[in-house]
Amino acid sequence: MAQIECGRGHLYDPEKYAVCPYCNTHQQITVAAAGRTAPIHLSTPTPRAPIPATAPQKTAPLTPVTADQKTQPPKGYTPVTAENKTQPPRGYTPVTAPSKTMPPKGYDPSGTPAAEPRPTMPPEAVPVTEGGKTVGIMQSQMGFDPVVGWLACVAGPSRGKSYTIRGGINSIGRSDRMDITITGDMKLSAENHAKLSYSERNNRFNLIPGGGRNIIYLNGEEVFAAVPLKAYDLIDFGETKLLFVPLCGEHFTWKRKEDGHGTDL
Repeated sequence: MAQIECGRGHLYDPEKYAVCPYCNTHQQITVAAAGRTAPIHLSTPTPRAPIPATAPQKTAPLTPVTADQKTQPPKGYTPVTAENKTQPPRGYTPVTAPSKTMPPKGYDPSGTPAAEPRPTMPPEAVPVTEGGKTVGIMQSQMGFDPVVGWLACVAGPSRGKSYTIRGGINSIGRSDRMDITITGDMKLSAENHAKLSYSERNNRFNLIPGGGRNIIYLNGEEVFAAVPLKAYDLIDFGETKLLFVPLCGEHFTWKRKEDGHGTDL
């Protein structure tokens, strides 16, 4: 006789059993009997008796709250009284009536205008000799550093600018520490690319090469040693060309006539 399956998946012979014998006896079906894979463990959990909840357990709080505890402020609480409400904050300085009406500093209630402060005198100029700087011969004799000529830039980044030549040695470079500062030409050394001198004793100008990497040219010729300069000579170094324009020379000098060499205008 063919076996049938109960509602729980058990197979049994209906001719031998009116109902599933496994369900009635809680017997575990084996793999061999049913031909199916059985679970590793099948057991009915033992029901636990419910814990009755009584009326006191439902309504009783963990800690009873008394009337005093309900109205007690939290720990560290400081009650705000009428005095605390009107108390100014810490560090506050009250503004009184005299402070509000106090006149500005220097005000005279009699109506007399306040005297103007005396101007502060500028500090005395310190002579160059006292400052420890080297002074040129012409500057020490005349009291100022006179101009003896000019350089006019005719080509290069500074084209159109002019530079003043003073007595003694004038250093040329890109740095603002130089006597003649030529900016914009990166082929010039920052300091002492060249030097230009004027000798008051001999009334003569000279071009002296400095420590620059690029060669200095005078009227197209290389310069490797000091060479005399004449009016309108063309000095060429880097991308810059300078035209030499002397003031002192055959027709003028800053020396006086009584010296036997100068010219008075």
